[in-house]
Amino acid sequence: MERAFQTALWLLKPEIVFILGDIFDEGKWSSQKHWEDDVRRFHRMFRHASDTELVVLVGNHDIGFHYEMDWFKLQRFEKVFNASSTRIVTKKGVNFLLLNSVALHGDGCPICQAVETELIRLSGEMNCSLQGGEGDLLAFAVAVVQHYPLYRVSDAGCTGLDAAPAEDPTPPFDLSPPLYQVKIQSFLLWWFKPRLILSGHTHSGCEVLHDNKYPEISVPSFSWRNRNNPSFIMVSGKKLFT
Repeated sequence: MERAFQTALWLLKPEIVFILGDIFDEGKWSSQKHWEDDVRRFHRMFRHASDTELVVLVGNHDIGFHYEMDWFKLQRFEKVFNASSTRIVTKKGVNFLLLNSVALHGDGCPICQAVETELIRLSGEMNCSLQGGEGDLLAFAVAVVQHYPLYRVSDAGCTGLDAAPAEDPTPPFDLSPPLYQVKIQSFLLWWFKPRLILSGHTHSGCEVLHDNKYPEISVPSFSWRNRNNPSFIMVSGKKLFT
């Protein structure tokens, strides 16, 4: 991974890099010493020049699944990576809405409630700005970036070069319960109207279209542990956001 990442930086010279969660294999169980060792290893492997912005999102292997996460594990992760569960990073007129999707469970847990409250605030601010006629539409283009994909029944309908082979079994995609689909996903799509959704988690690629107008790309794993052709994607220019 270190060689691949450093080579990609040298060849492509990206302005911003998003790592879509699961930074650590066992972050949810790590002692403080093991956590600090893994953090040092991460910073060594994913070192980058000052003109490249590195943005890290949280995944279930970092803080645990919904039923395992707590404030201690979440804040430990956020402190190291200067992150918060819901925030916007703006680059050249595109607003990247970064989410802790582990907390988008819809059951009112304290962390979940904090994320939902912030989403409501951000959506209100952006919609008020649009209604007030401030700036052009591109200035409010939104790309949603998170670890979990939006709800889908299975990966059977996935397209793209890195989609799971057709002969592989495609069990129900049960990591996002129906409550998430009804409450949170509909909220995200309705209020933010994203031009693009980026996600990870499943290790295979997947390209889907939600409600016939919201494209999502699930990015394959970057680890040889998870697949024999680890991958990433690069987005260039404003084509997707105009």
